[in-house]
Amino acid sequence: MFSQFFGNYLLENQKITAEQFDSCMNYIKANRVKLGLIAESEGLLTRTQANELNYLQMQTDKKFGDLAVEKGYLTETDVNYLLGRQGNPYLIFIQALEEGDILSREEIEENLNDFQQKNNYSDDVMNAIKNGDIEGLLPAFVSTENSHYFDLIALTLRSLVRFVSSYIRIDKGSIVSSVTAKAIAYQHTIGDYNGFLGFCCDDKGILKIADGYAKEEFTDVDEDALDAVGEFTNCVNGLYSAELSFKDIIIDMRPPELLFDTTIEGDGDFYMIPIYVEGKKSNLIVKLG
Repeated sequence: MFSQFFGNYLLENQKITAEQFDSCMNYIKANRVKLGLIAESEGLLTRTQANELNYLQMQTDKKFGDLAVEKGYLTETDVNYLLGRQGNPYLIFIQALEEGDILSREEIEENLNDFQQKNNYSDDVMNAIKNGDIEGLLPAFVSTENSHYFDLIALTLRSLVRFVSSYIRIDKGSIVSSVTAKAIAYQHTIGDYNGFLGFCCDDKGILKIADGYAKEEFTDVDEDALDAVGEFTNCVNGLYSAELSFKDIIIDMRPPELLFDTTIEGDGDFYMIPIYVEGKKSNLIVKLG
């Protein structure tokens, strides 16, 4: 998730090229973060100590962690903790930028600061983006006093990461009175309160959701592709219904619906959030009555 937010910022500000970003994404999919970079980020090693251990590792057939313990820089507990952090999405993107000779550490830090300031992100939101913490970052993008909206949107994003792709980002949402799109897949829920959850697009962006959820490749935004997106909304609403049942709130799901080249009007306003799955845009639409 971090690679999508920060990577998009670097692209929009012409700090990196599209080819360099693709190279970073390929790197992320093929590598894990080095222990030295994690240890530096966690304050367990200095840059000098990490460089020394990297040099020693090139001179001997020993693991970085074993050398760090031998030198007295880390404990076994420290090493085990760092091993558990190797999948950190923030650090592996930073490593990809560095090892690809795309940006230096100093340039990365400068751009990170600009990224935070230009978007007016608090330190808490920045940490949430770095760690892929959806609940932590969502208040910067969704403004509503209705906690049910927040809960359903958060659940939808978590489900996207879980079932579709971890490479997602969002823009700030807004209230709209109607939705016009070339393709819409959605589902109504009824019961203690009525709901609407769907996705729409004006190009082929929605195919990333269809591809990821159905685990097959769709070439056109047709009924088969939208049916896969509709099944995803059904999955999300099923999870949401189960969560609500623990609060003695009961909702039932109607069959998903698919529409082409249409406008949807509602009794109330829709909350629409631009969402990018692996760089391709569609819109998440939520309405709760």
